Amino acid sequence: MPLIASSTKNEATDFAADLTGRLAIDQKKRHLGLDVKSVAQLDQQLNDFTLPIASPSSSTRRQVDQEGTKLWNTCIQLMTVYRDRKEEVALVCKVKAFAYAMLDYAAPYRGRGSNRTLETAFSIASTCIENGCLDLSQRIIETAAVRLDKLEKYESNIEGSKLQQYTIEYYMLRVYLAWLQGRLDIAEHLFSKIPVSDNGRGQDCVMDICYKIGSCALSHKQYDDSVKWLERALRAFRAGLRLDTKESNGFLAKAMDALKTHYGGMFPVQVIQLELLGKEELDENVFLQVLRRTIESPELKGSYLTM
Repeated sequence: MPLIASSTKNEATDFAADLTGRLAIDQKKRHLGLDVKSVAQLDQQLNDFTLPIASPSSSTRRQVDQEGTKLWNTCIQLMTVYRDRKEEVALVCKVKAFAYAMLDYAAPYRGRGSNRTLETAFSIASTCIENGCLDLSQRIIETAAVRLDKLEKYESNIEGSKLQQYTIEYYMLRVYLAWLQGRLDIAEHLFSKIPVSDNGRGQDCVMDICYKIGSCALSHKQYDDSVKWLERALRAFRAGLRLDTKESNGFLAKAMDALKTHYGGMFPVQVIQLELLGKEELDENVFLQVLRRTIESPELKGSYLTM
């Protein structure tokens, strides 16, 4: 998705302000309330973005950023309101993509503003993928690629860990998108580009997307692929076990709670829980209880499970 052209800036900001007003009013209604004309205009705005001839002025950046931010925040609320209504969520994805395009246009290619826009791109691309808007996600990822490339080449002040995190998130989103598009060989190729990392958020992203792909493969009875991607998710999880940061420990605790809730009786989950307990200040009673359940697991009887 290219950026908003200078010649269409006023039209885009006016349209964004109009959308924000309409959608804010309609939050408690069953449907978004956008008429056919508004939806057509939204599609036109998304299709008509062209590269600006010159960088926008500071005042233009501020105006576009302000309207884009308002619309983005409205979409965040709408995603919660309409989360169970597929058609409405798909439409909100379009509106949110338009808001992102405005933020991308307004942000310079250097400094914290660029970092924020890149993180916003990953967020909306992921949302679009999860809601089946694959073409829209593809276009957003393309703009993220341009910004990430400039960040790598020209931004000397960015922390290495932050750049690594962005690189991992970028490639993992491309992996996920390629998989859902049925381009399995491309997904494998892109996964091979993921840098070896001890970055906590990067490992979280790898684990999350590998788990989603593995689950998707399992639901389609693609058992070999499912095992491969779930093993990758497990490796990322175990890599997280070696990290010792507040952020990574908090994420692992939440992930473990989810595993125990849904799969608490399974041998692999109990083994992972033992690994986590081994990291903490040891509570012998809890450790022995989990160890006893692990030993008594029916999956151990008559077979040996390789983790």
